[in-house]
Amino acid sequence: MLAVAAGVLAFLRDSGGDDSGLRPLRARAALSDRIVVFGDTVRAQVEITFDRRQIEPAAIRVRATFGAWRRVGPPRVTRADAGSSSLLRIVYVLRCLKQACVPERDTLPFEFDPARVDFVNRGGGRGALRLEWPRLIVHSRFQPGDLANAAPWRLDGTTVPEPSYRASPGLLLTLLLGGSVLLLGAGGALAYAGWPRRHVEPEPEPEPEPELLLTPLEQALELLEDAARANGAADQRRSLELVAEVLGERGEEDGLAQAARELAWSPTAPPPAATKRLAARVRATLEEELRRLEEERLLEEERRRAAEEAHARVE
Repeated sequence: MLAVAAGVLAFLRDSGGDDSGLRPLRARAALSDRIVVFGDTVRAQVEITFDRRQIEPAAIRVRATFGAWRRVGPPRVTRADAGSSSLLRIVYVLRCLKQACVPERDTLPFEFDPARVDFVNRGGGRGALRLEWPRLIVHSRFQPGDLANAAPWRLDGTTVPEPSYRASPGLLLTLLLGGSVLLLGAGGALAYAGWPRRHVEPEPEPEPEPELLLTPLEQALELLEDAARANGAADQRRSLELVAEVLGERGEEDGLAQAARELAWSPTAPPPAATKRLAARVRATLEEELRRLEEERLLEEERRRAAEEAHARVE
């Protein structure tokens, strides 16, 4: 706090003020260096001292422009308080690297536009201060004898030496072309190896002809005919009995089952001629039955086809 008070007193002394005539707000503008060389950085500083009992700190505004000089980063603002007095310091870091800041001769003076400090007192009244910046002198970095002592070097573009190569361009081109051909061939081989092959399906083997399944009656007839040809009495009797059983299960009422059973149990061996006649009668009956079933199937198909055509006409 003592340091702040000392700073406030020093500010009042430097700005020409005294305690008896202390105004509620005073300000001054200063430069860190007034004589610089082109490309140097300059700090422009605005210091404001005020009485917080009369001035609202948040209402203080500073406006400053520096022409061709540009700010390096945002301004740095600090404030120190001592009792009811405060010292507000705003520092601008400036640098100019443009052609406008290059001295045409030895020096180039700069006079910045005045800064403006706006403030509001506790009673609502507004005020403003105008701050003049010191003159800034920019010196050239060249000394008077720098150009005279410049090195006598000249560029001769007509005697440029021939280019040199670590490897022969022709050999390098040949190697590159050969490598390209090898890579292309390897890529083609890989593509050929990975290309999906068309698998030719083998022709299917012809399906075997379906075996004709004989009905029990047809099997019994074949046994009966074989027994009649062999002229075996025992085989004939067994075959006749089997035919009689099958005909009985089918419910035949034409007397064939009874005739076959009588021949099977005849006191003497069944005559082959009688057995063959009975087999012929049974086969004729079987063929007639098959013919009748085929006619019924054809008739049923015709009825179904007619019904489908009628249904299609209705739709």
